[in-house]
Amino acid sequence: MDKIDLNHWDRYFDTTEQKMLYNSDRYSHVTMKFAQAGLATGELNAIDTPGMLFTEMYLQAGQSFSLYDTVPKEAAESVFVLRGNVESRFCSMAAPLYFHSQQHNIQYNTNFSGEHVIHSPQFHACTITYHADYLKSLVESEPGGAMRLFSKQVYKKANFLGTTNALHWQQRMAELITGIRQCPFGGITKYIFTESKLLELFVLQMEQVHAMHGNNKEERWSPADKEKLYAVKEFISTSYLQPLSLKGLATRFGLNEYKLKKGYKHFFQATVFGDIHLLRMQHARQLLAEQAMNVTEAAYYIGYNDLSSFSYAFKKKFGYNPGSIA
Repeated sequence: MDKIDLNHWDRYFDTTEQKMLYNSDRYSHVTMKFAQAGLATGELNAIDTPGMLFTEMYLQAGQSFSLYDTVPKEAAESVFVLRGNVESRFCSMAAPLYFHSQQHNIQYNTNFSGEHVIHSPQFHACTITYHADYLKSLVESEPGGAMRLFSKQVYKKANFLGTTNALHWQQRMAELITGIRQCPFGGITKYIFTESKLLELFVLQMEQVHAMHGNNKEERWSPADKEKLYAVKEFISTSYLQPLSLKGLATRFGLNEYKLKKGYKHFFQATVFGDIHLLRMQHARQLLAEQAMNVTEAAYYIGYNDLSSFSYAFKKKFGYNPGSIA
């Protein structure tokens, strides 16, 4: 299995191309492309703000490989996996962490050195690394609620993991990540926008972690039902443009409608049609960003017959009109 040291990319790739897209006293934005025949190709996109470093990584390889970090740094980090499967083994943690597509977690670790084994041909993830002083300023005045346990661990310099098993993205998280990746603004406005969305992601993560910790009376779901619900979500992720109904999905996967609705909400913190709507709107935005369709065509393509209804829903979802990126 090939191994790549995260601190020495230049040792592994014959072709590297780095660009500084923006640099000021407050923000910096760097991209990098790299390729090595027989190893991997990939891209990095890094935006540094006064308190947080946002990094988007895309890797493609023909076989499993690992990324390792030998620097024992103290840090807090949020991870959002868009695509792929990874097993993270940290030197200071007894058990590995597993992430799959559309999953996330947050942790504080006094020793982030370790190894990340990529088990999929493609891997696409976003991470937010919180600068130590900035993180303490966020949590120092939190007497209770979502950040109470987190803040205690940070001040004691004790490792903190949001949940043992990675959580599934909420609808709003998916919207925020897409918004950051496909930001329609330019100049400093782009980075102010990005910084605000990173903070919102942090808050949503802590709220979801808090809800999971507080759920002492967790409902019991059979392994068979859980497997069916995960299969429903996987099917929706590839078939969201098809005409779907609760009755049809329930019948297809051997569930009743009540169990489908309740189970989907329980495991994925979203409704069935909330997920379908989000995926369709994200697809429309991608079509507009790539100039593959105009606004009217994109609206019709994802199922809207009324342009004004589509424009209203699009702005409500993303915060700007579809015509601004068409």
